[in-house]
Amino acid sequence: MSDVPPDVITEILSRLPVISLLKFRCVSKAFKTLIDSPKFIKAHIKQQQERNPNAHLNLFLKAHNESDNLFSLEFTSNTSTQHHPKVLDHPLKQLDGPTQVLGSCRGLVLISNSMSDNGVWNPSTKRFRKLPVWEFNPSRNSSGRAPHGRGPGLMQMSGGFGYDKDGEDYKVVTIGQWYHPDDEPKMVSEVMVYSLRYGGWKKVEDCPYWLVKEENGTAAGGALYWLVTKEPFSCVRSWILVGLNLGTERFEKVPFPVGLGKPFQLNLAVLGKCLCLISCYCISAKNHVLDHVDMWMMKDFGVEQSWVKLFTVEQLDGRQNFSFLKPIVYSGTGKEVLLEMDNTKLLWYSLEKKSVKPAKVSGGLESFESFVNLGTLVPLYYGGGDEKGKKKGMEERDDSVIEEL
Repeated sequence: MSDVPPDVITEILSRLPVISLLKFRCVSKAFKTLIDSPKFIKAHIKQQQERNPNAHLNLFLKAHNESDNLFSLEFTSNTSTQHHPKVLDHPLKQLDGPTQVLGSCRGLVLISNSMSDNGVWNPSTKRFRKLPVWEFNPSRNSSGRAPHGRGPGLMQMSGGFGYDKDGEDYKVVTIGQWYHPDDEPKMVSEVMVYSLRYGGWKKVEDCPYWLVKEENGTAAGGALYWLVTKEPFSCVRSWILVGLNLGTERFEKVPFPVGLGKPFQLNLAVLGKCLCLISCYCISAKNHVLDHVDMWMMKDFGVEQSWVKLFTVEQLDGRQNFSFLKPIVYSGTGKEVLLEMDNTKLLWYSLEKKSVKPAKVSGGLESFESFVNLGTLVPLYYGGGDEKGKKKGMEERDDSVIEEL
């Protein structure tokens, strides 16, 4: 191998899956140094993102029940092949409470059992980093005044997990909100950000809006997105789209696409690294029976003109009526999109034929939520090639993936 130029070796190795690279680390000290280097890890991520996304697609499935099971589901094609979910041995499996997946980004997954048991996990290397506890206290707000609590107020928690591409840093975001119509101010919001590069929580700009849904932010293009309103219980027509720029750590209003019309429901998703807006329309204003769903994609952050309508899914026949659709990933040819329907089924939607066909999944999962997982070597002190977070003594666990190979 000494006659092979280093750049050629890097190019060849960067095309391999993680499981192969973990084995190659054991071949020699030189290979281990190369594979563990920040430059190589970046090159490998780029290859993983740019190659045929359906050649080796891996999904996480989180069952909607009281179990703490997470499942891995591998797709090697979009044909009629039967796919078999495998139970994952994740680091929070034996703790109390069901495990939640709060976000998946560039090979790392944010998982949680409770406010005190949560952390960032790399399923490929089996490393896990537990996060320090942060608890929302409505009395901590910029005005210094605590809610007087006349009657039960509304409190909700949300968060998200994304990547700051400018700072080369993975960030965890937690949002706590309290609302009471008789309080002054009516709403208290606290936003905290945890940097995987530097460690530790820090308070950032408050969110000036009430989150429409107690759901985690959607990560795309270096930002986390939420649907919000000025006050709780507002109708869809008054909803606003905001993004938390993970570089500036400030909230920005994002315009809806021109031609959105009057949907009765809106949802967010990500497809091909871009934000998607899912707009649902009824048969009539008086009849809340779903007629069709439009899938919009924003190709440039915050640019109204960059919204494009990807496709429309008409309501299926009586046996296959749906109330919820979420795009997951493009097929290898780019002619089909994998959809999650009603948290119960996976479908392939043909962009040319405008038709659907089921993606066969065994295992008897009655209800689930799916997340795309990208196999990477990203370390849990990741950021700009240093080990600042690691040197700070952050709790990190290595489940020794090498011994299992």
